[in-house]
Amino acid sequence: MNIVHILGRGIEGCGVTKFSVEFRNWCKKNGHTHNTYAPTDKNWTRGNAHEIDDSVHQWRWGNKPKRGESDFGIDKIVEACNNADAVYISSLPSKSHPHDCISSYIELLERVKKPIAMIQHDHNMNSITRNAALNETINRADVIYAFNKNSKFSNYVKALSEKDIVEYINGMDMQSIRDKHWKPIEEQDIDHLKWVGRYAPWKGMDVVFDLAKQYKAKYTLEGLERSIGYTVMRDKFEFNELTNEFNMDFQKGLPYVLGPYVHSEMLDRLSKCAFGFQLTRLDAQFIKSFLEYTHLEVVACGTIPIFRKSYGDACMHPQTGNMLTSDKDTGTLWAPEPGGDMQELMCSISKLQRDSVLRDETREKAFAYYNSHSHGDYSFNHILDSTRKEVTNQ
Repeated sequence: MNIVHILGRGIEGCGVTKFSVEFRNWCKKNGHTHNTYAPTDKNWTRGNAHEIDDSVHQWRWGNKPKRGESDFGIDKIVEACNNADAVYISSLPSKSHPHDCISSYIELLERVKKPIAMIQHDHNMNSITRNAALNETINRADVIYAFNKNSKFSNYVKALSEKDIVEYINGMDMQSIRDKHWKPIEEQDIDHLKWVGRYAPWKGMDVVFDLAKQYKAKYTLEGLERSIGYTVMRDKFEFNELTNEFNMDFQKGLPYVLGPYVHSEMLDRLSKCAFGFQLTRLDAQFIKSFLEYTHLEVVACGTIPIFRKSYGDACMHPQTGNMLTSDKDTGTLWAPEPGGDMQELMCSISKLQRDSVLRDETREKAFAYYNSHSHGDYSFNHILDSTRKEVTNQ
């Protein structure tokens, strides 16, 4: 299958970029052709976080090329789309993109004659409606994917176009990360607990700071940057001042806050920690079976996952049909809400710190469980198969 993947917002370096990388890698392994097109009309601070190869094509979509570049506009992209079997759109230009870039994107929708699938990665309608050409994309799409059929976005789609939502989950090749980064158990620092993400209240760093007040360990938080959000964070929590010294000699006590990272380097640092946090807080309507890539990366690196219990209570494993917290042998430590009783979590951490054999068995259980949840053969096959089905039935 020949696939074109449109990132109309550009290469942001966040979850959408990670999805495109995983989709590309899975396609290549399974005999599909995958090319990504993204505009450079707006720059993103995390744009270099992921490894981008020559299947990703970037230039300005507006009326003029960048200095020193010859490519611009959408003619080559339209041609590629019309030579493809299907076109997947994972992000749209923001309303703050240049007007000529937005106009070109809308023209692209009109000129592409092949099936178009829209993949909605965001959860919050306030964020979604900050996209330009949202209605145009929904109306043009032959099939629309979202994490949950019963969400505000799904209701928005139905009110606009009466189209049904096809549910999907993030797919990831966890084995490839394991092959590159998984460390022998004796090489991990049993006292080091790491959180990875960007500043957003729903990313859940509040749990880390609450635990740090009660349990003495080395705490690091990676991926933050000086911004308005950082100012808010500094007013709320006590921590060592932000630094880009990722490999310094961390001490037990106050958490260390570290800046933006190169993705592969972050994974290697994470793999050297005995425990990794992913503490996203979302309303149940947004979750269904959705896991963030950072959930999966924590596990794939061989660290013991510490996930938010309220998230696990609302997230269903697509193979077992159970909520994550109801399944046995998941290898997961569940964290309560800030201000909740941390005693069970602290006892579990302490027990695993003292027993390397048990810790090794626990991380193997976690890998098996979450790999069965989000394996690319399940996720991406479902996306391609359902696209064929929806287009055929129209």
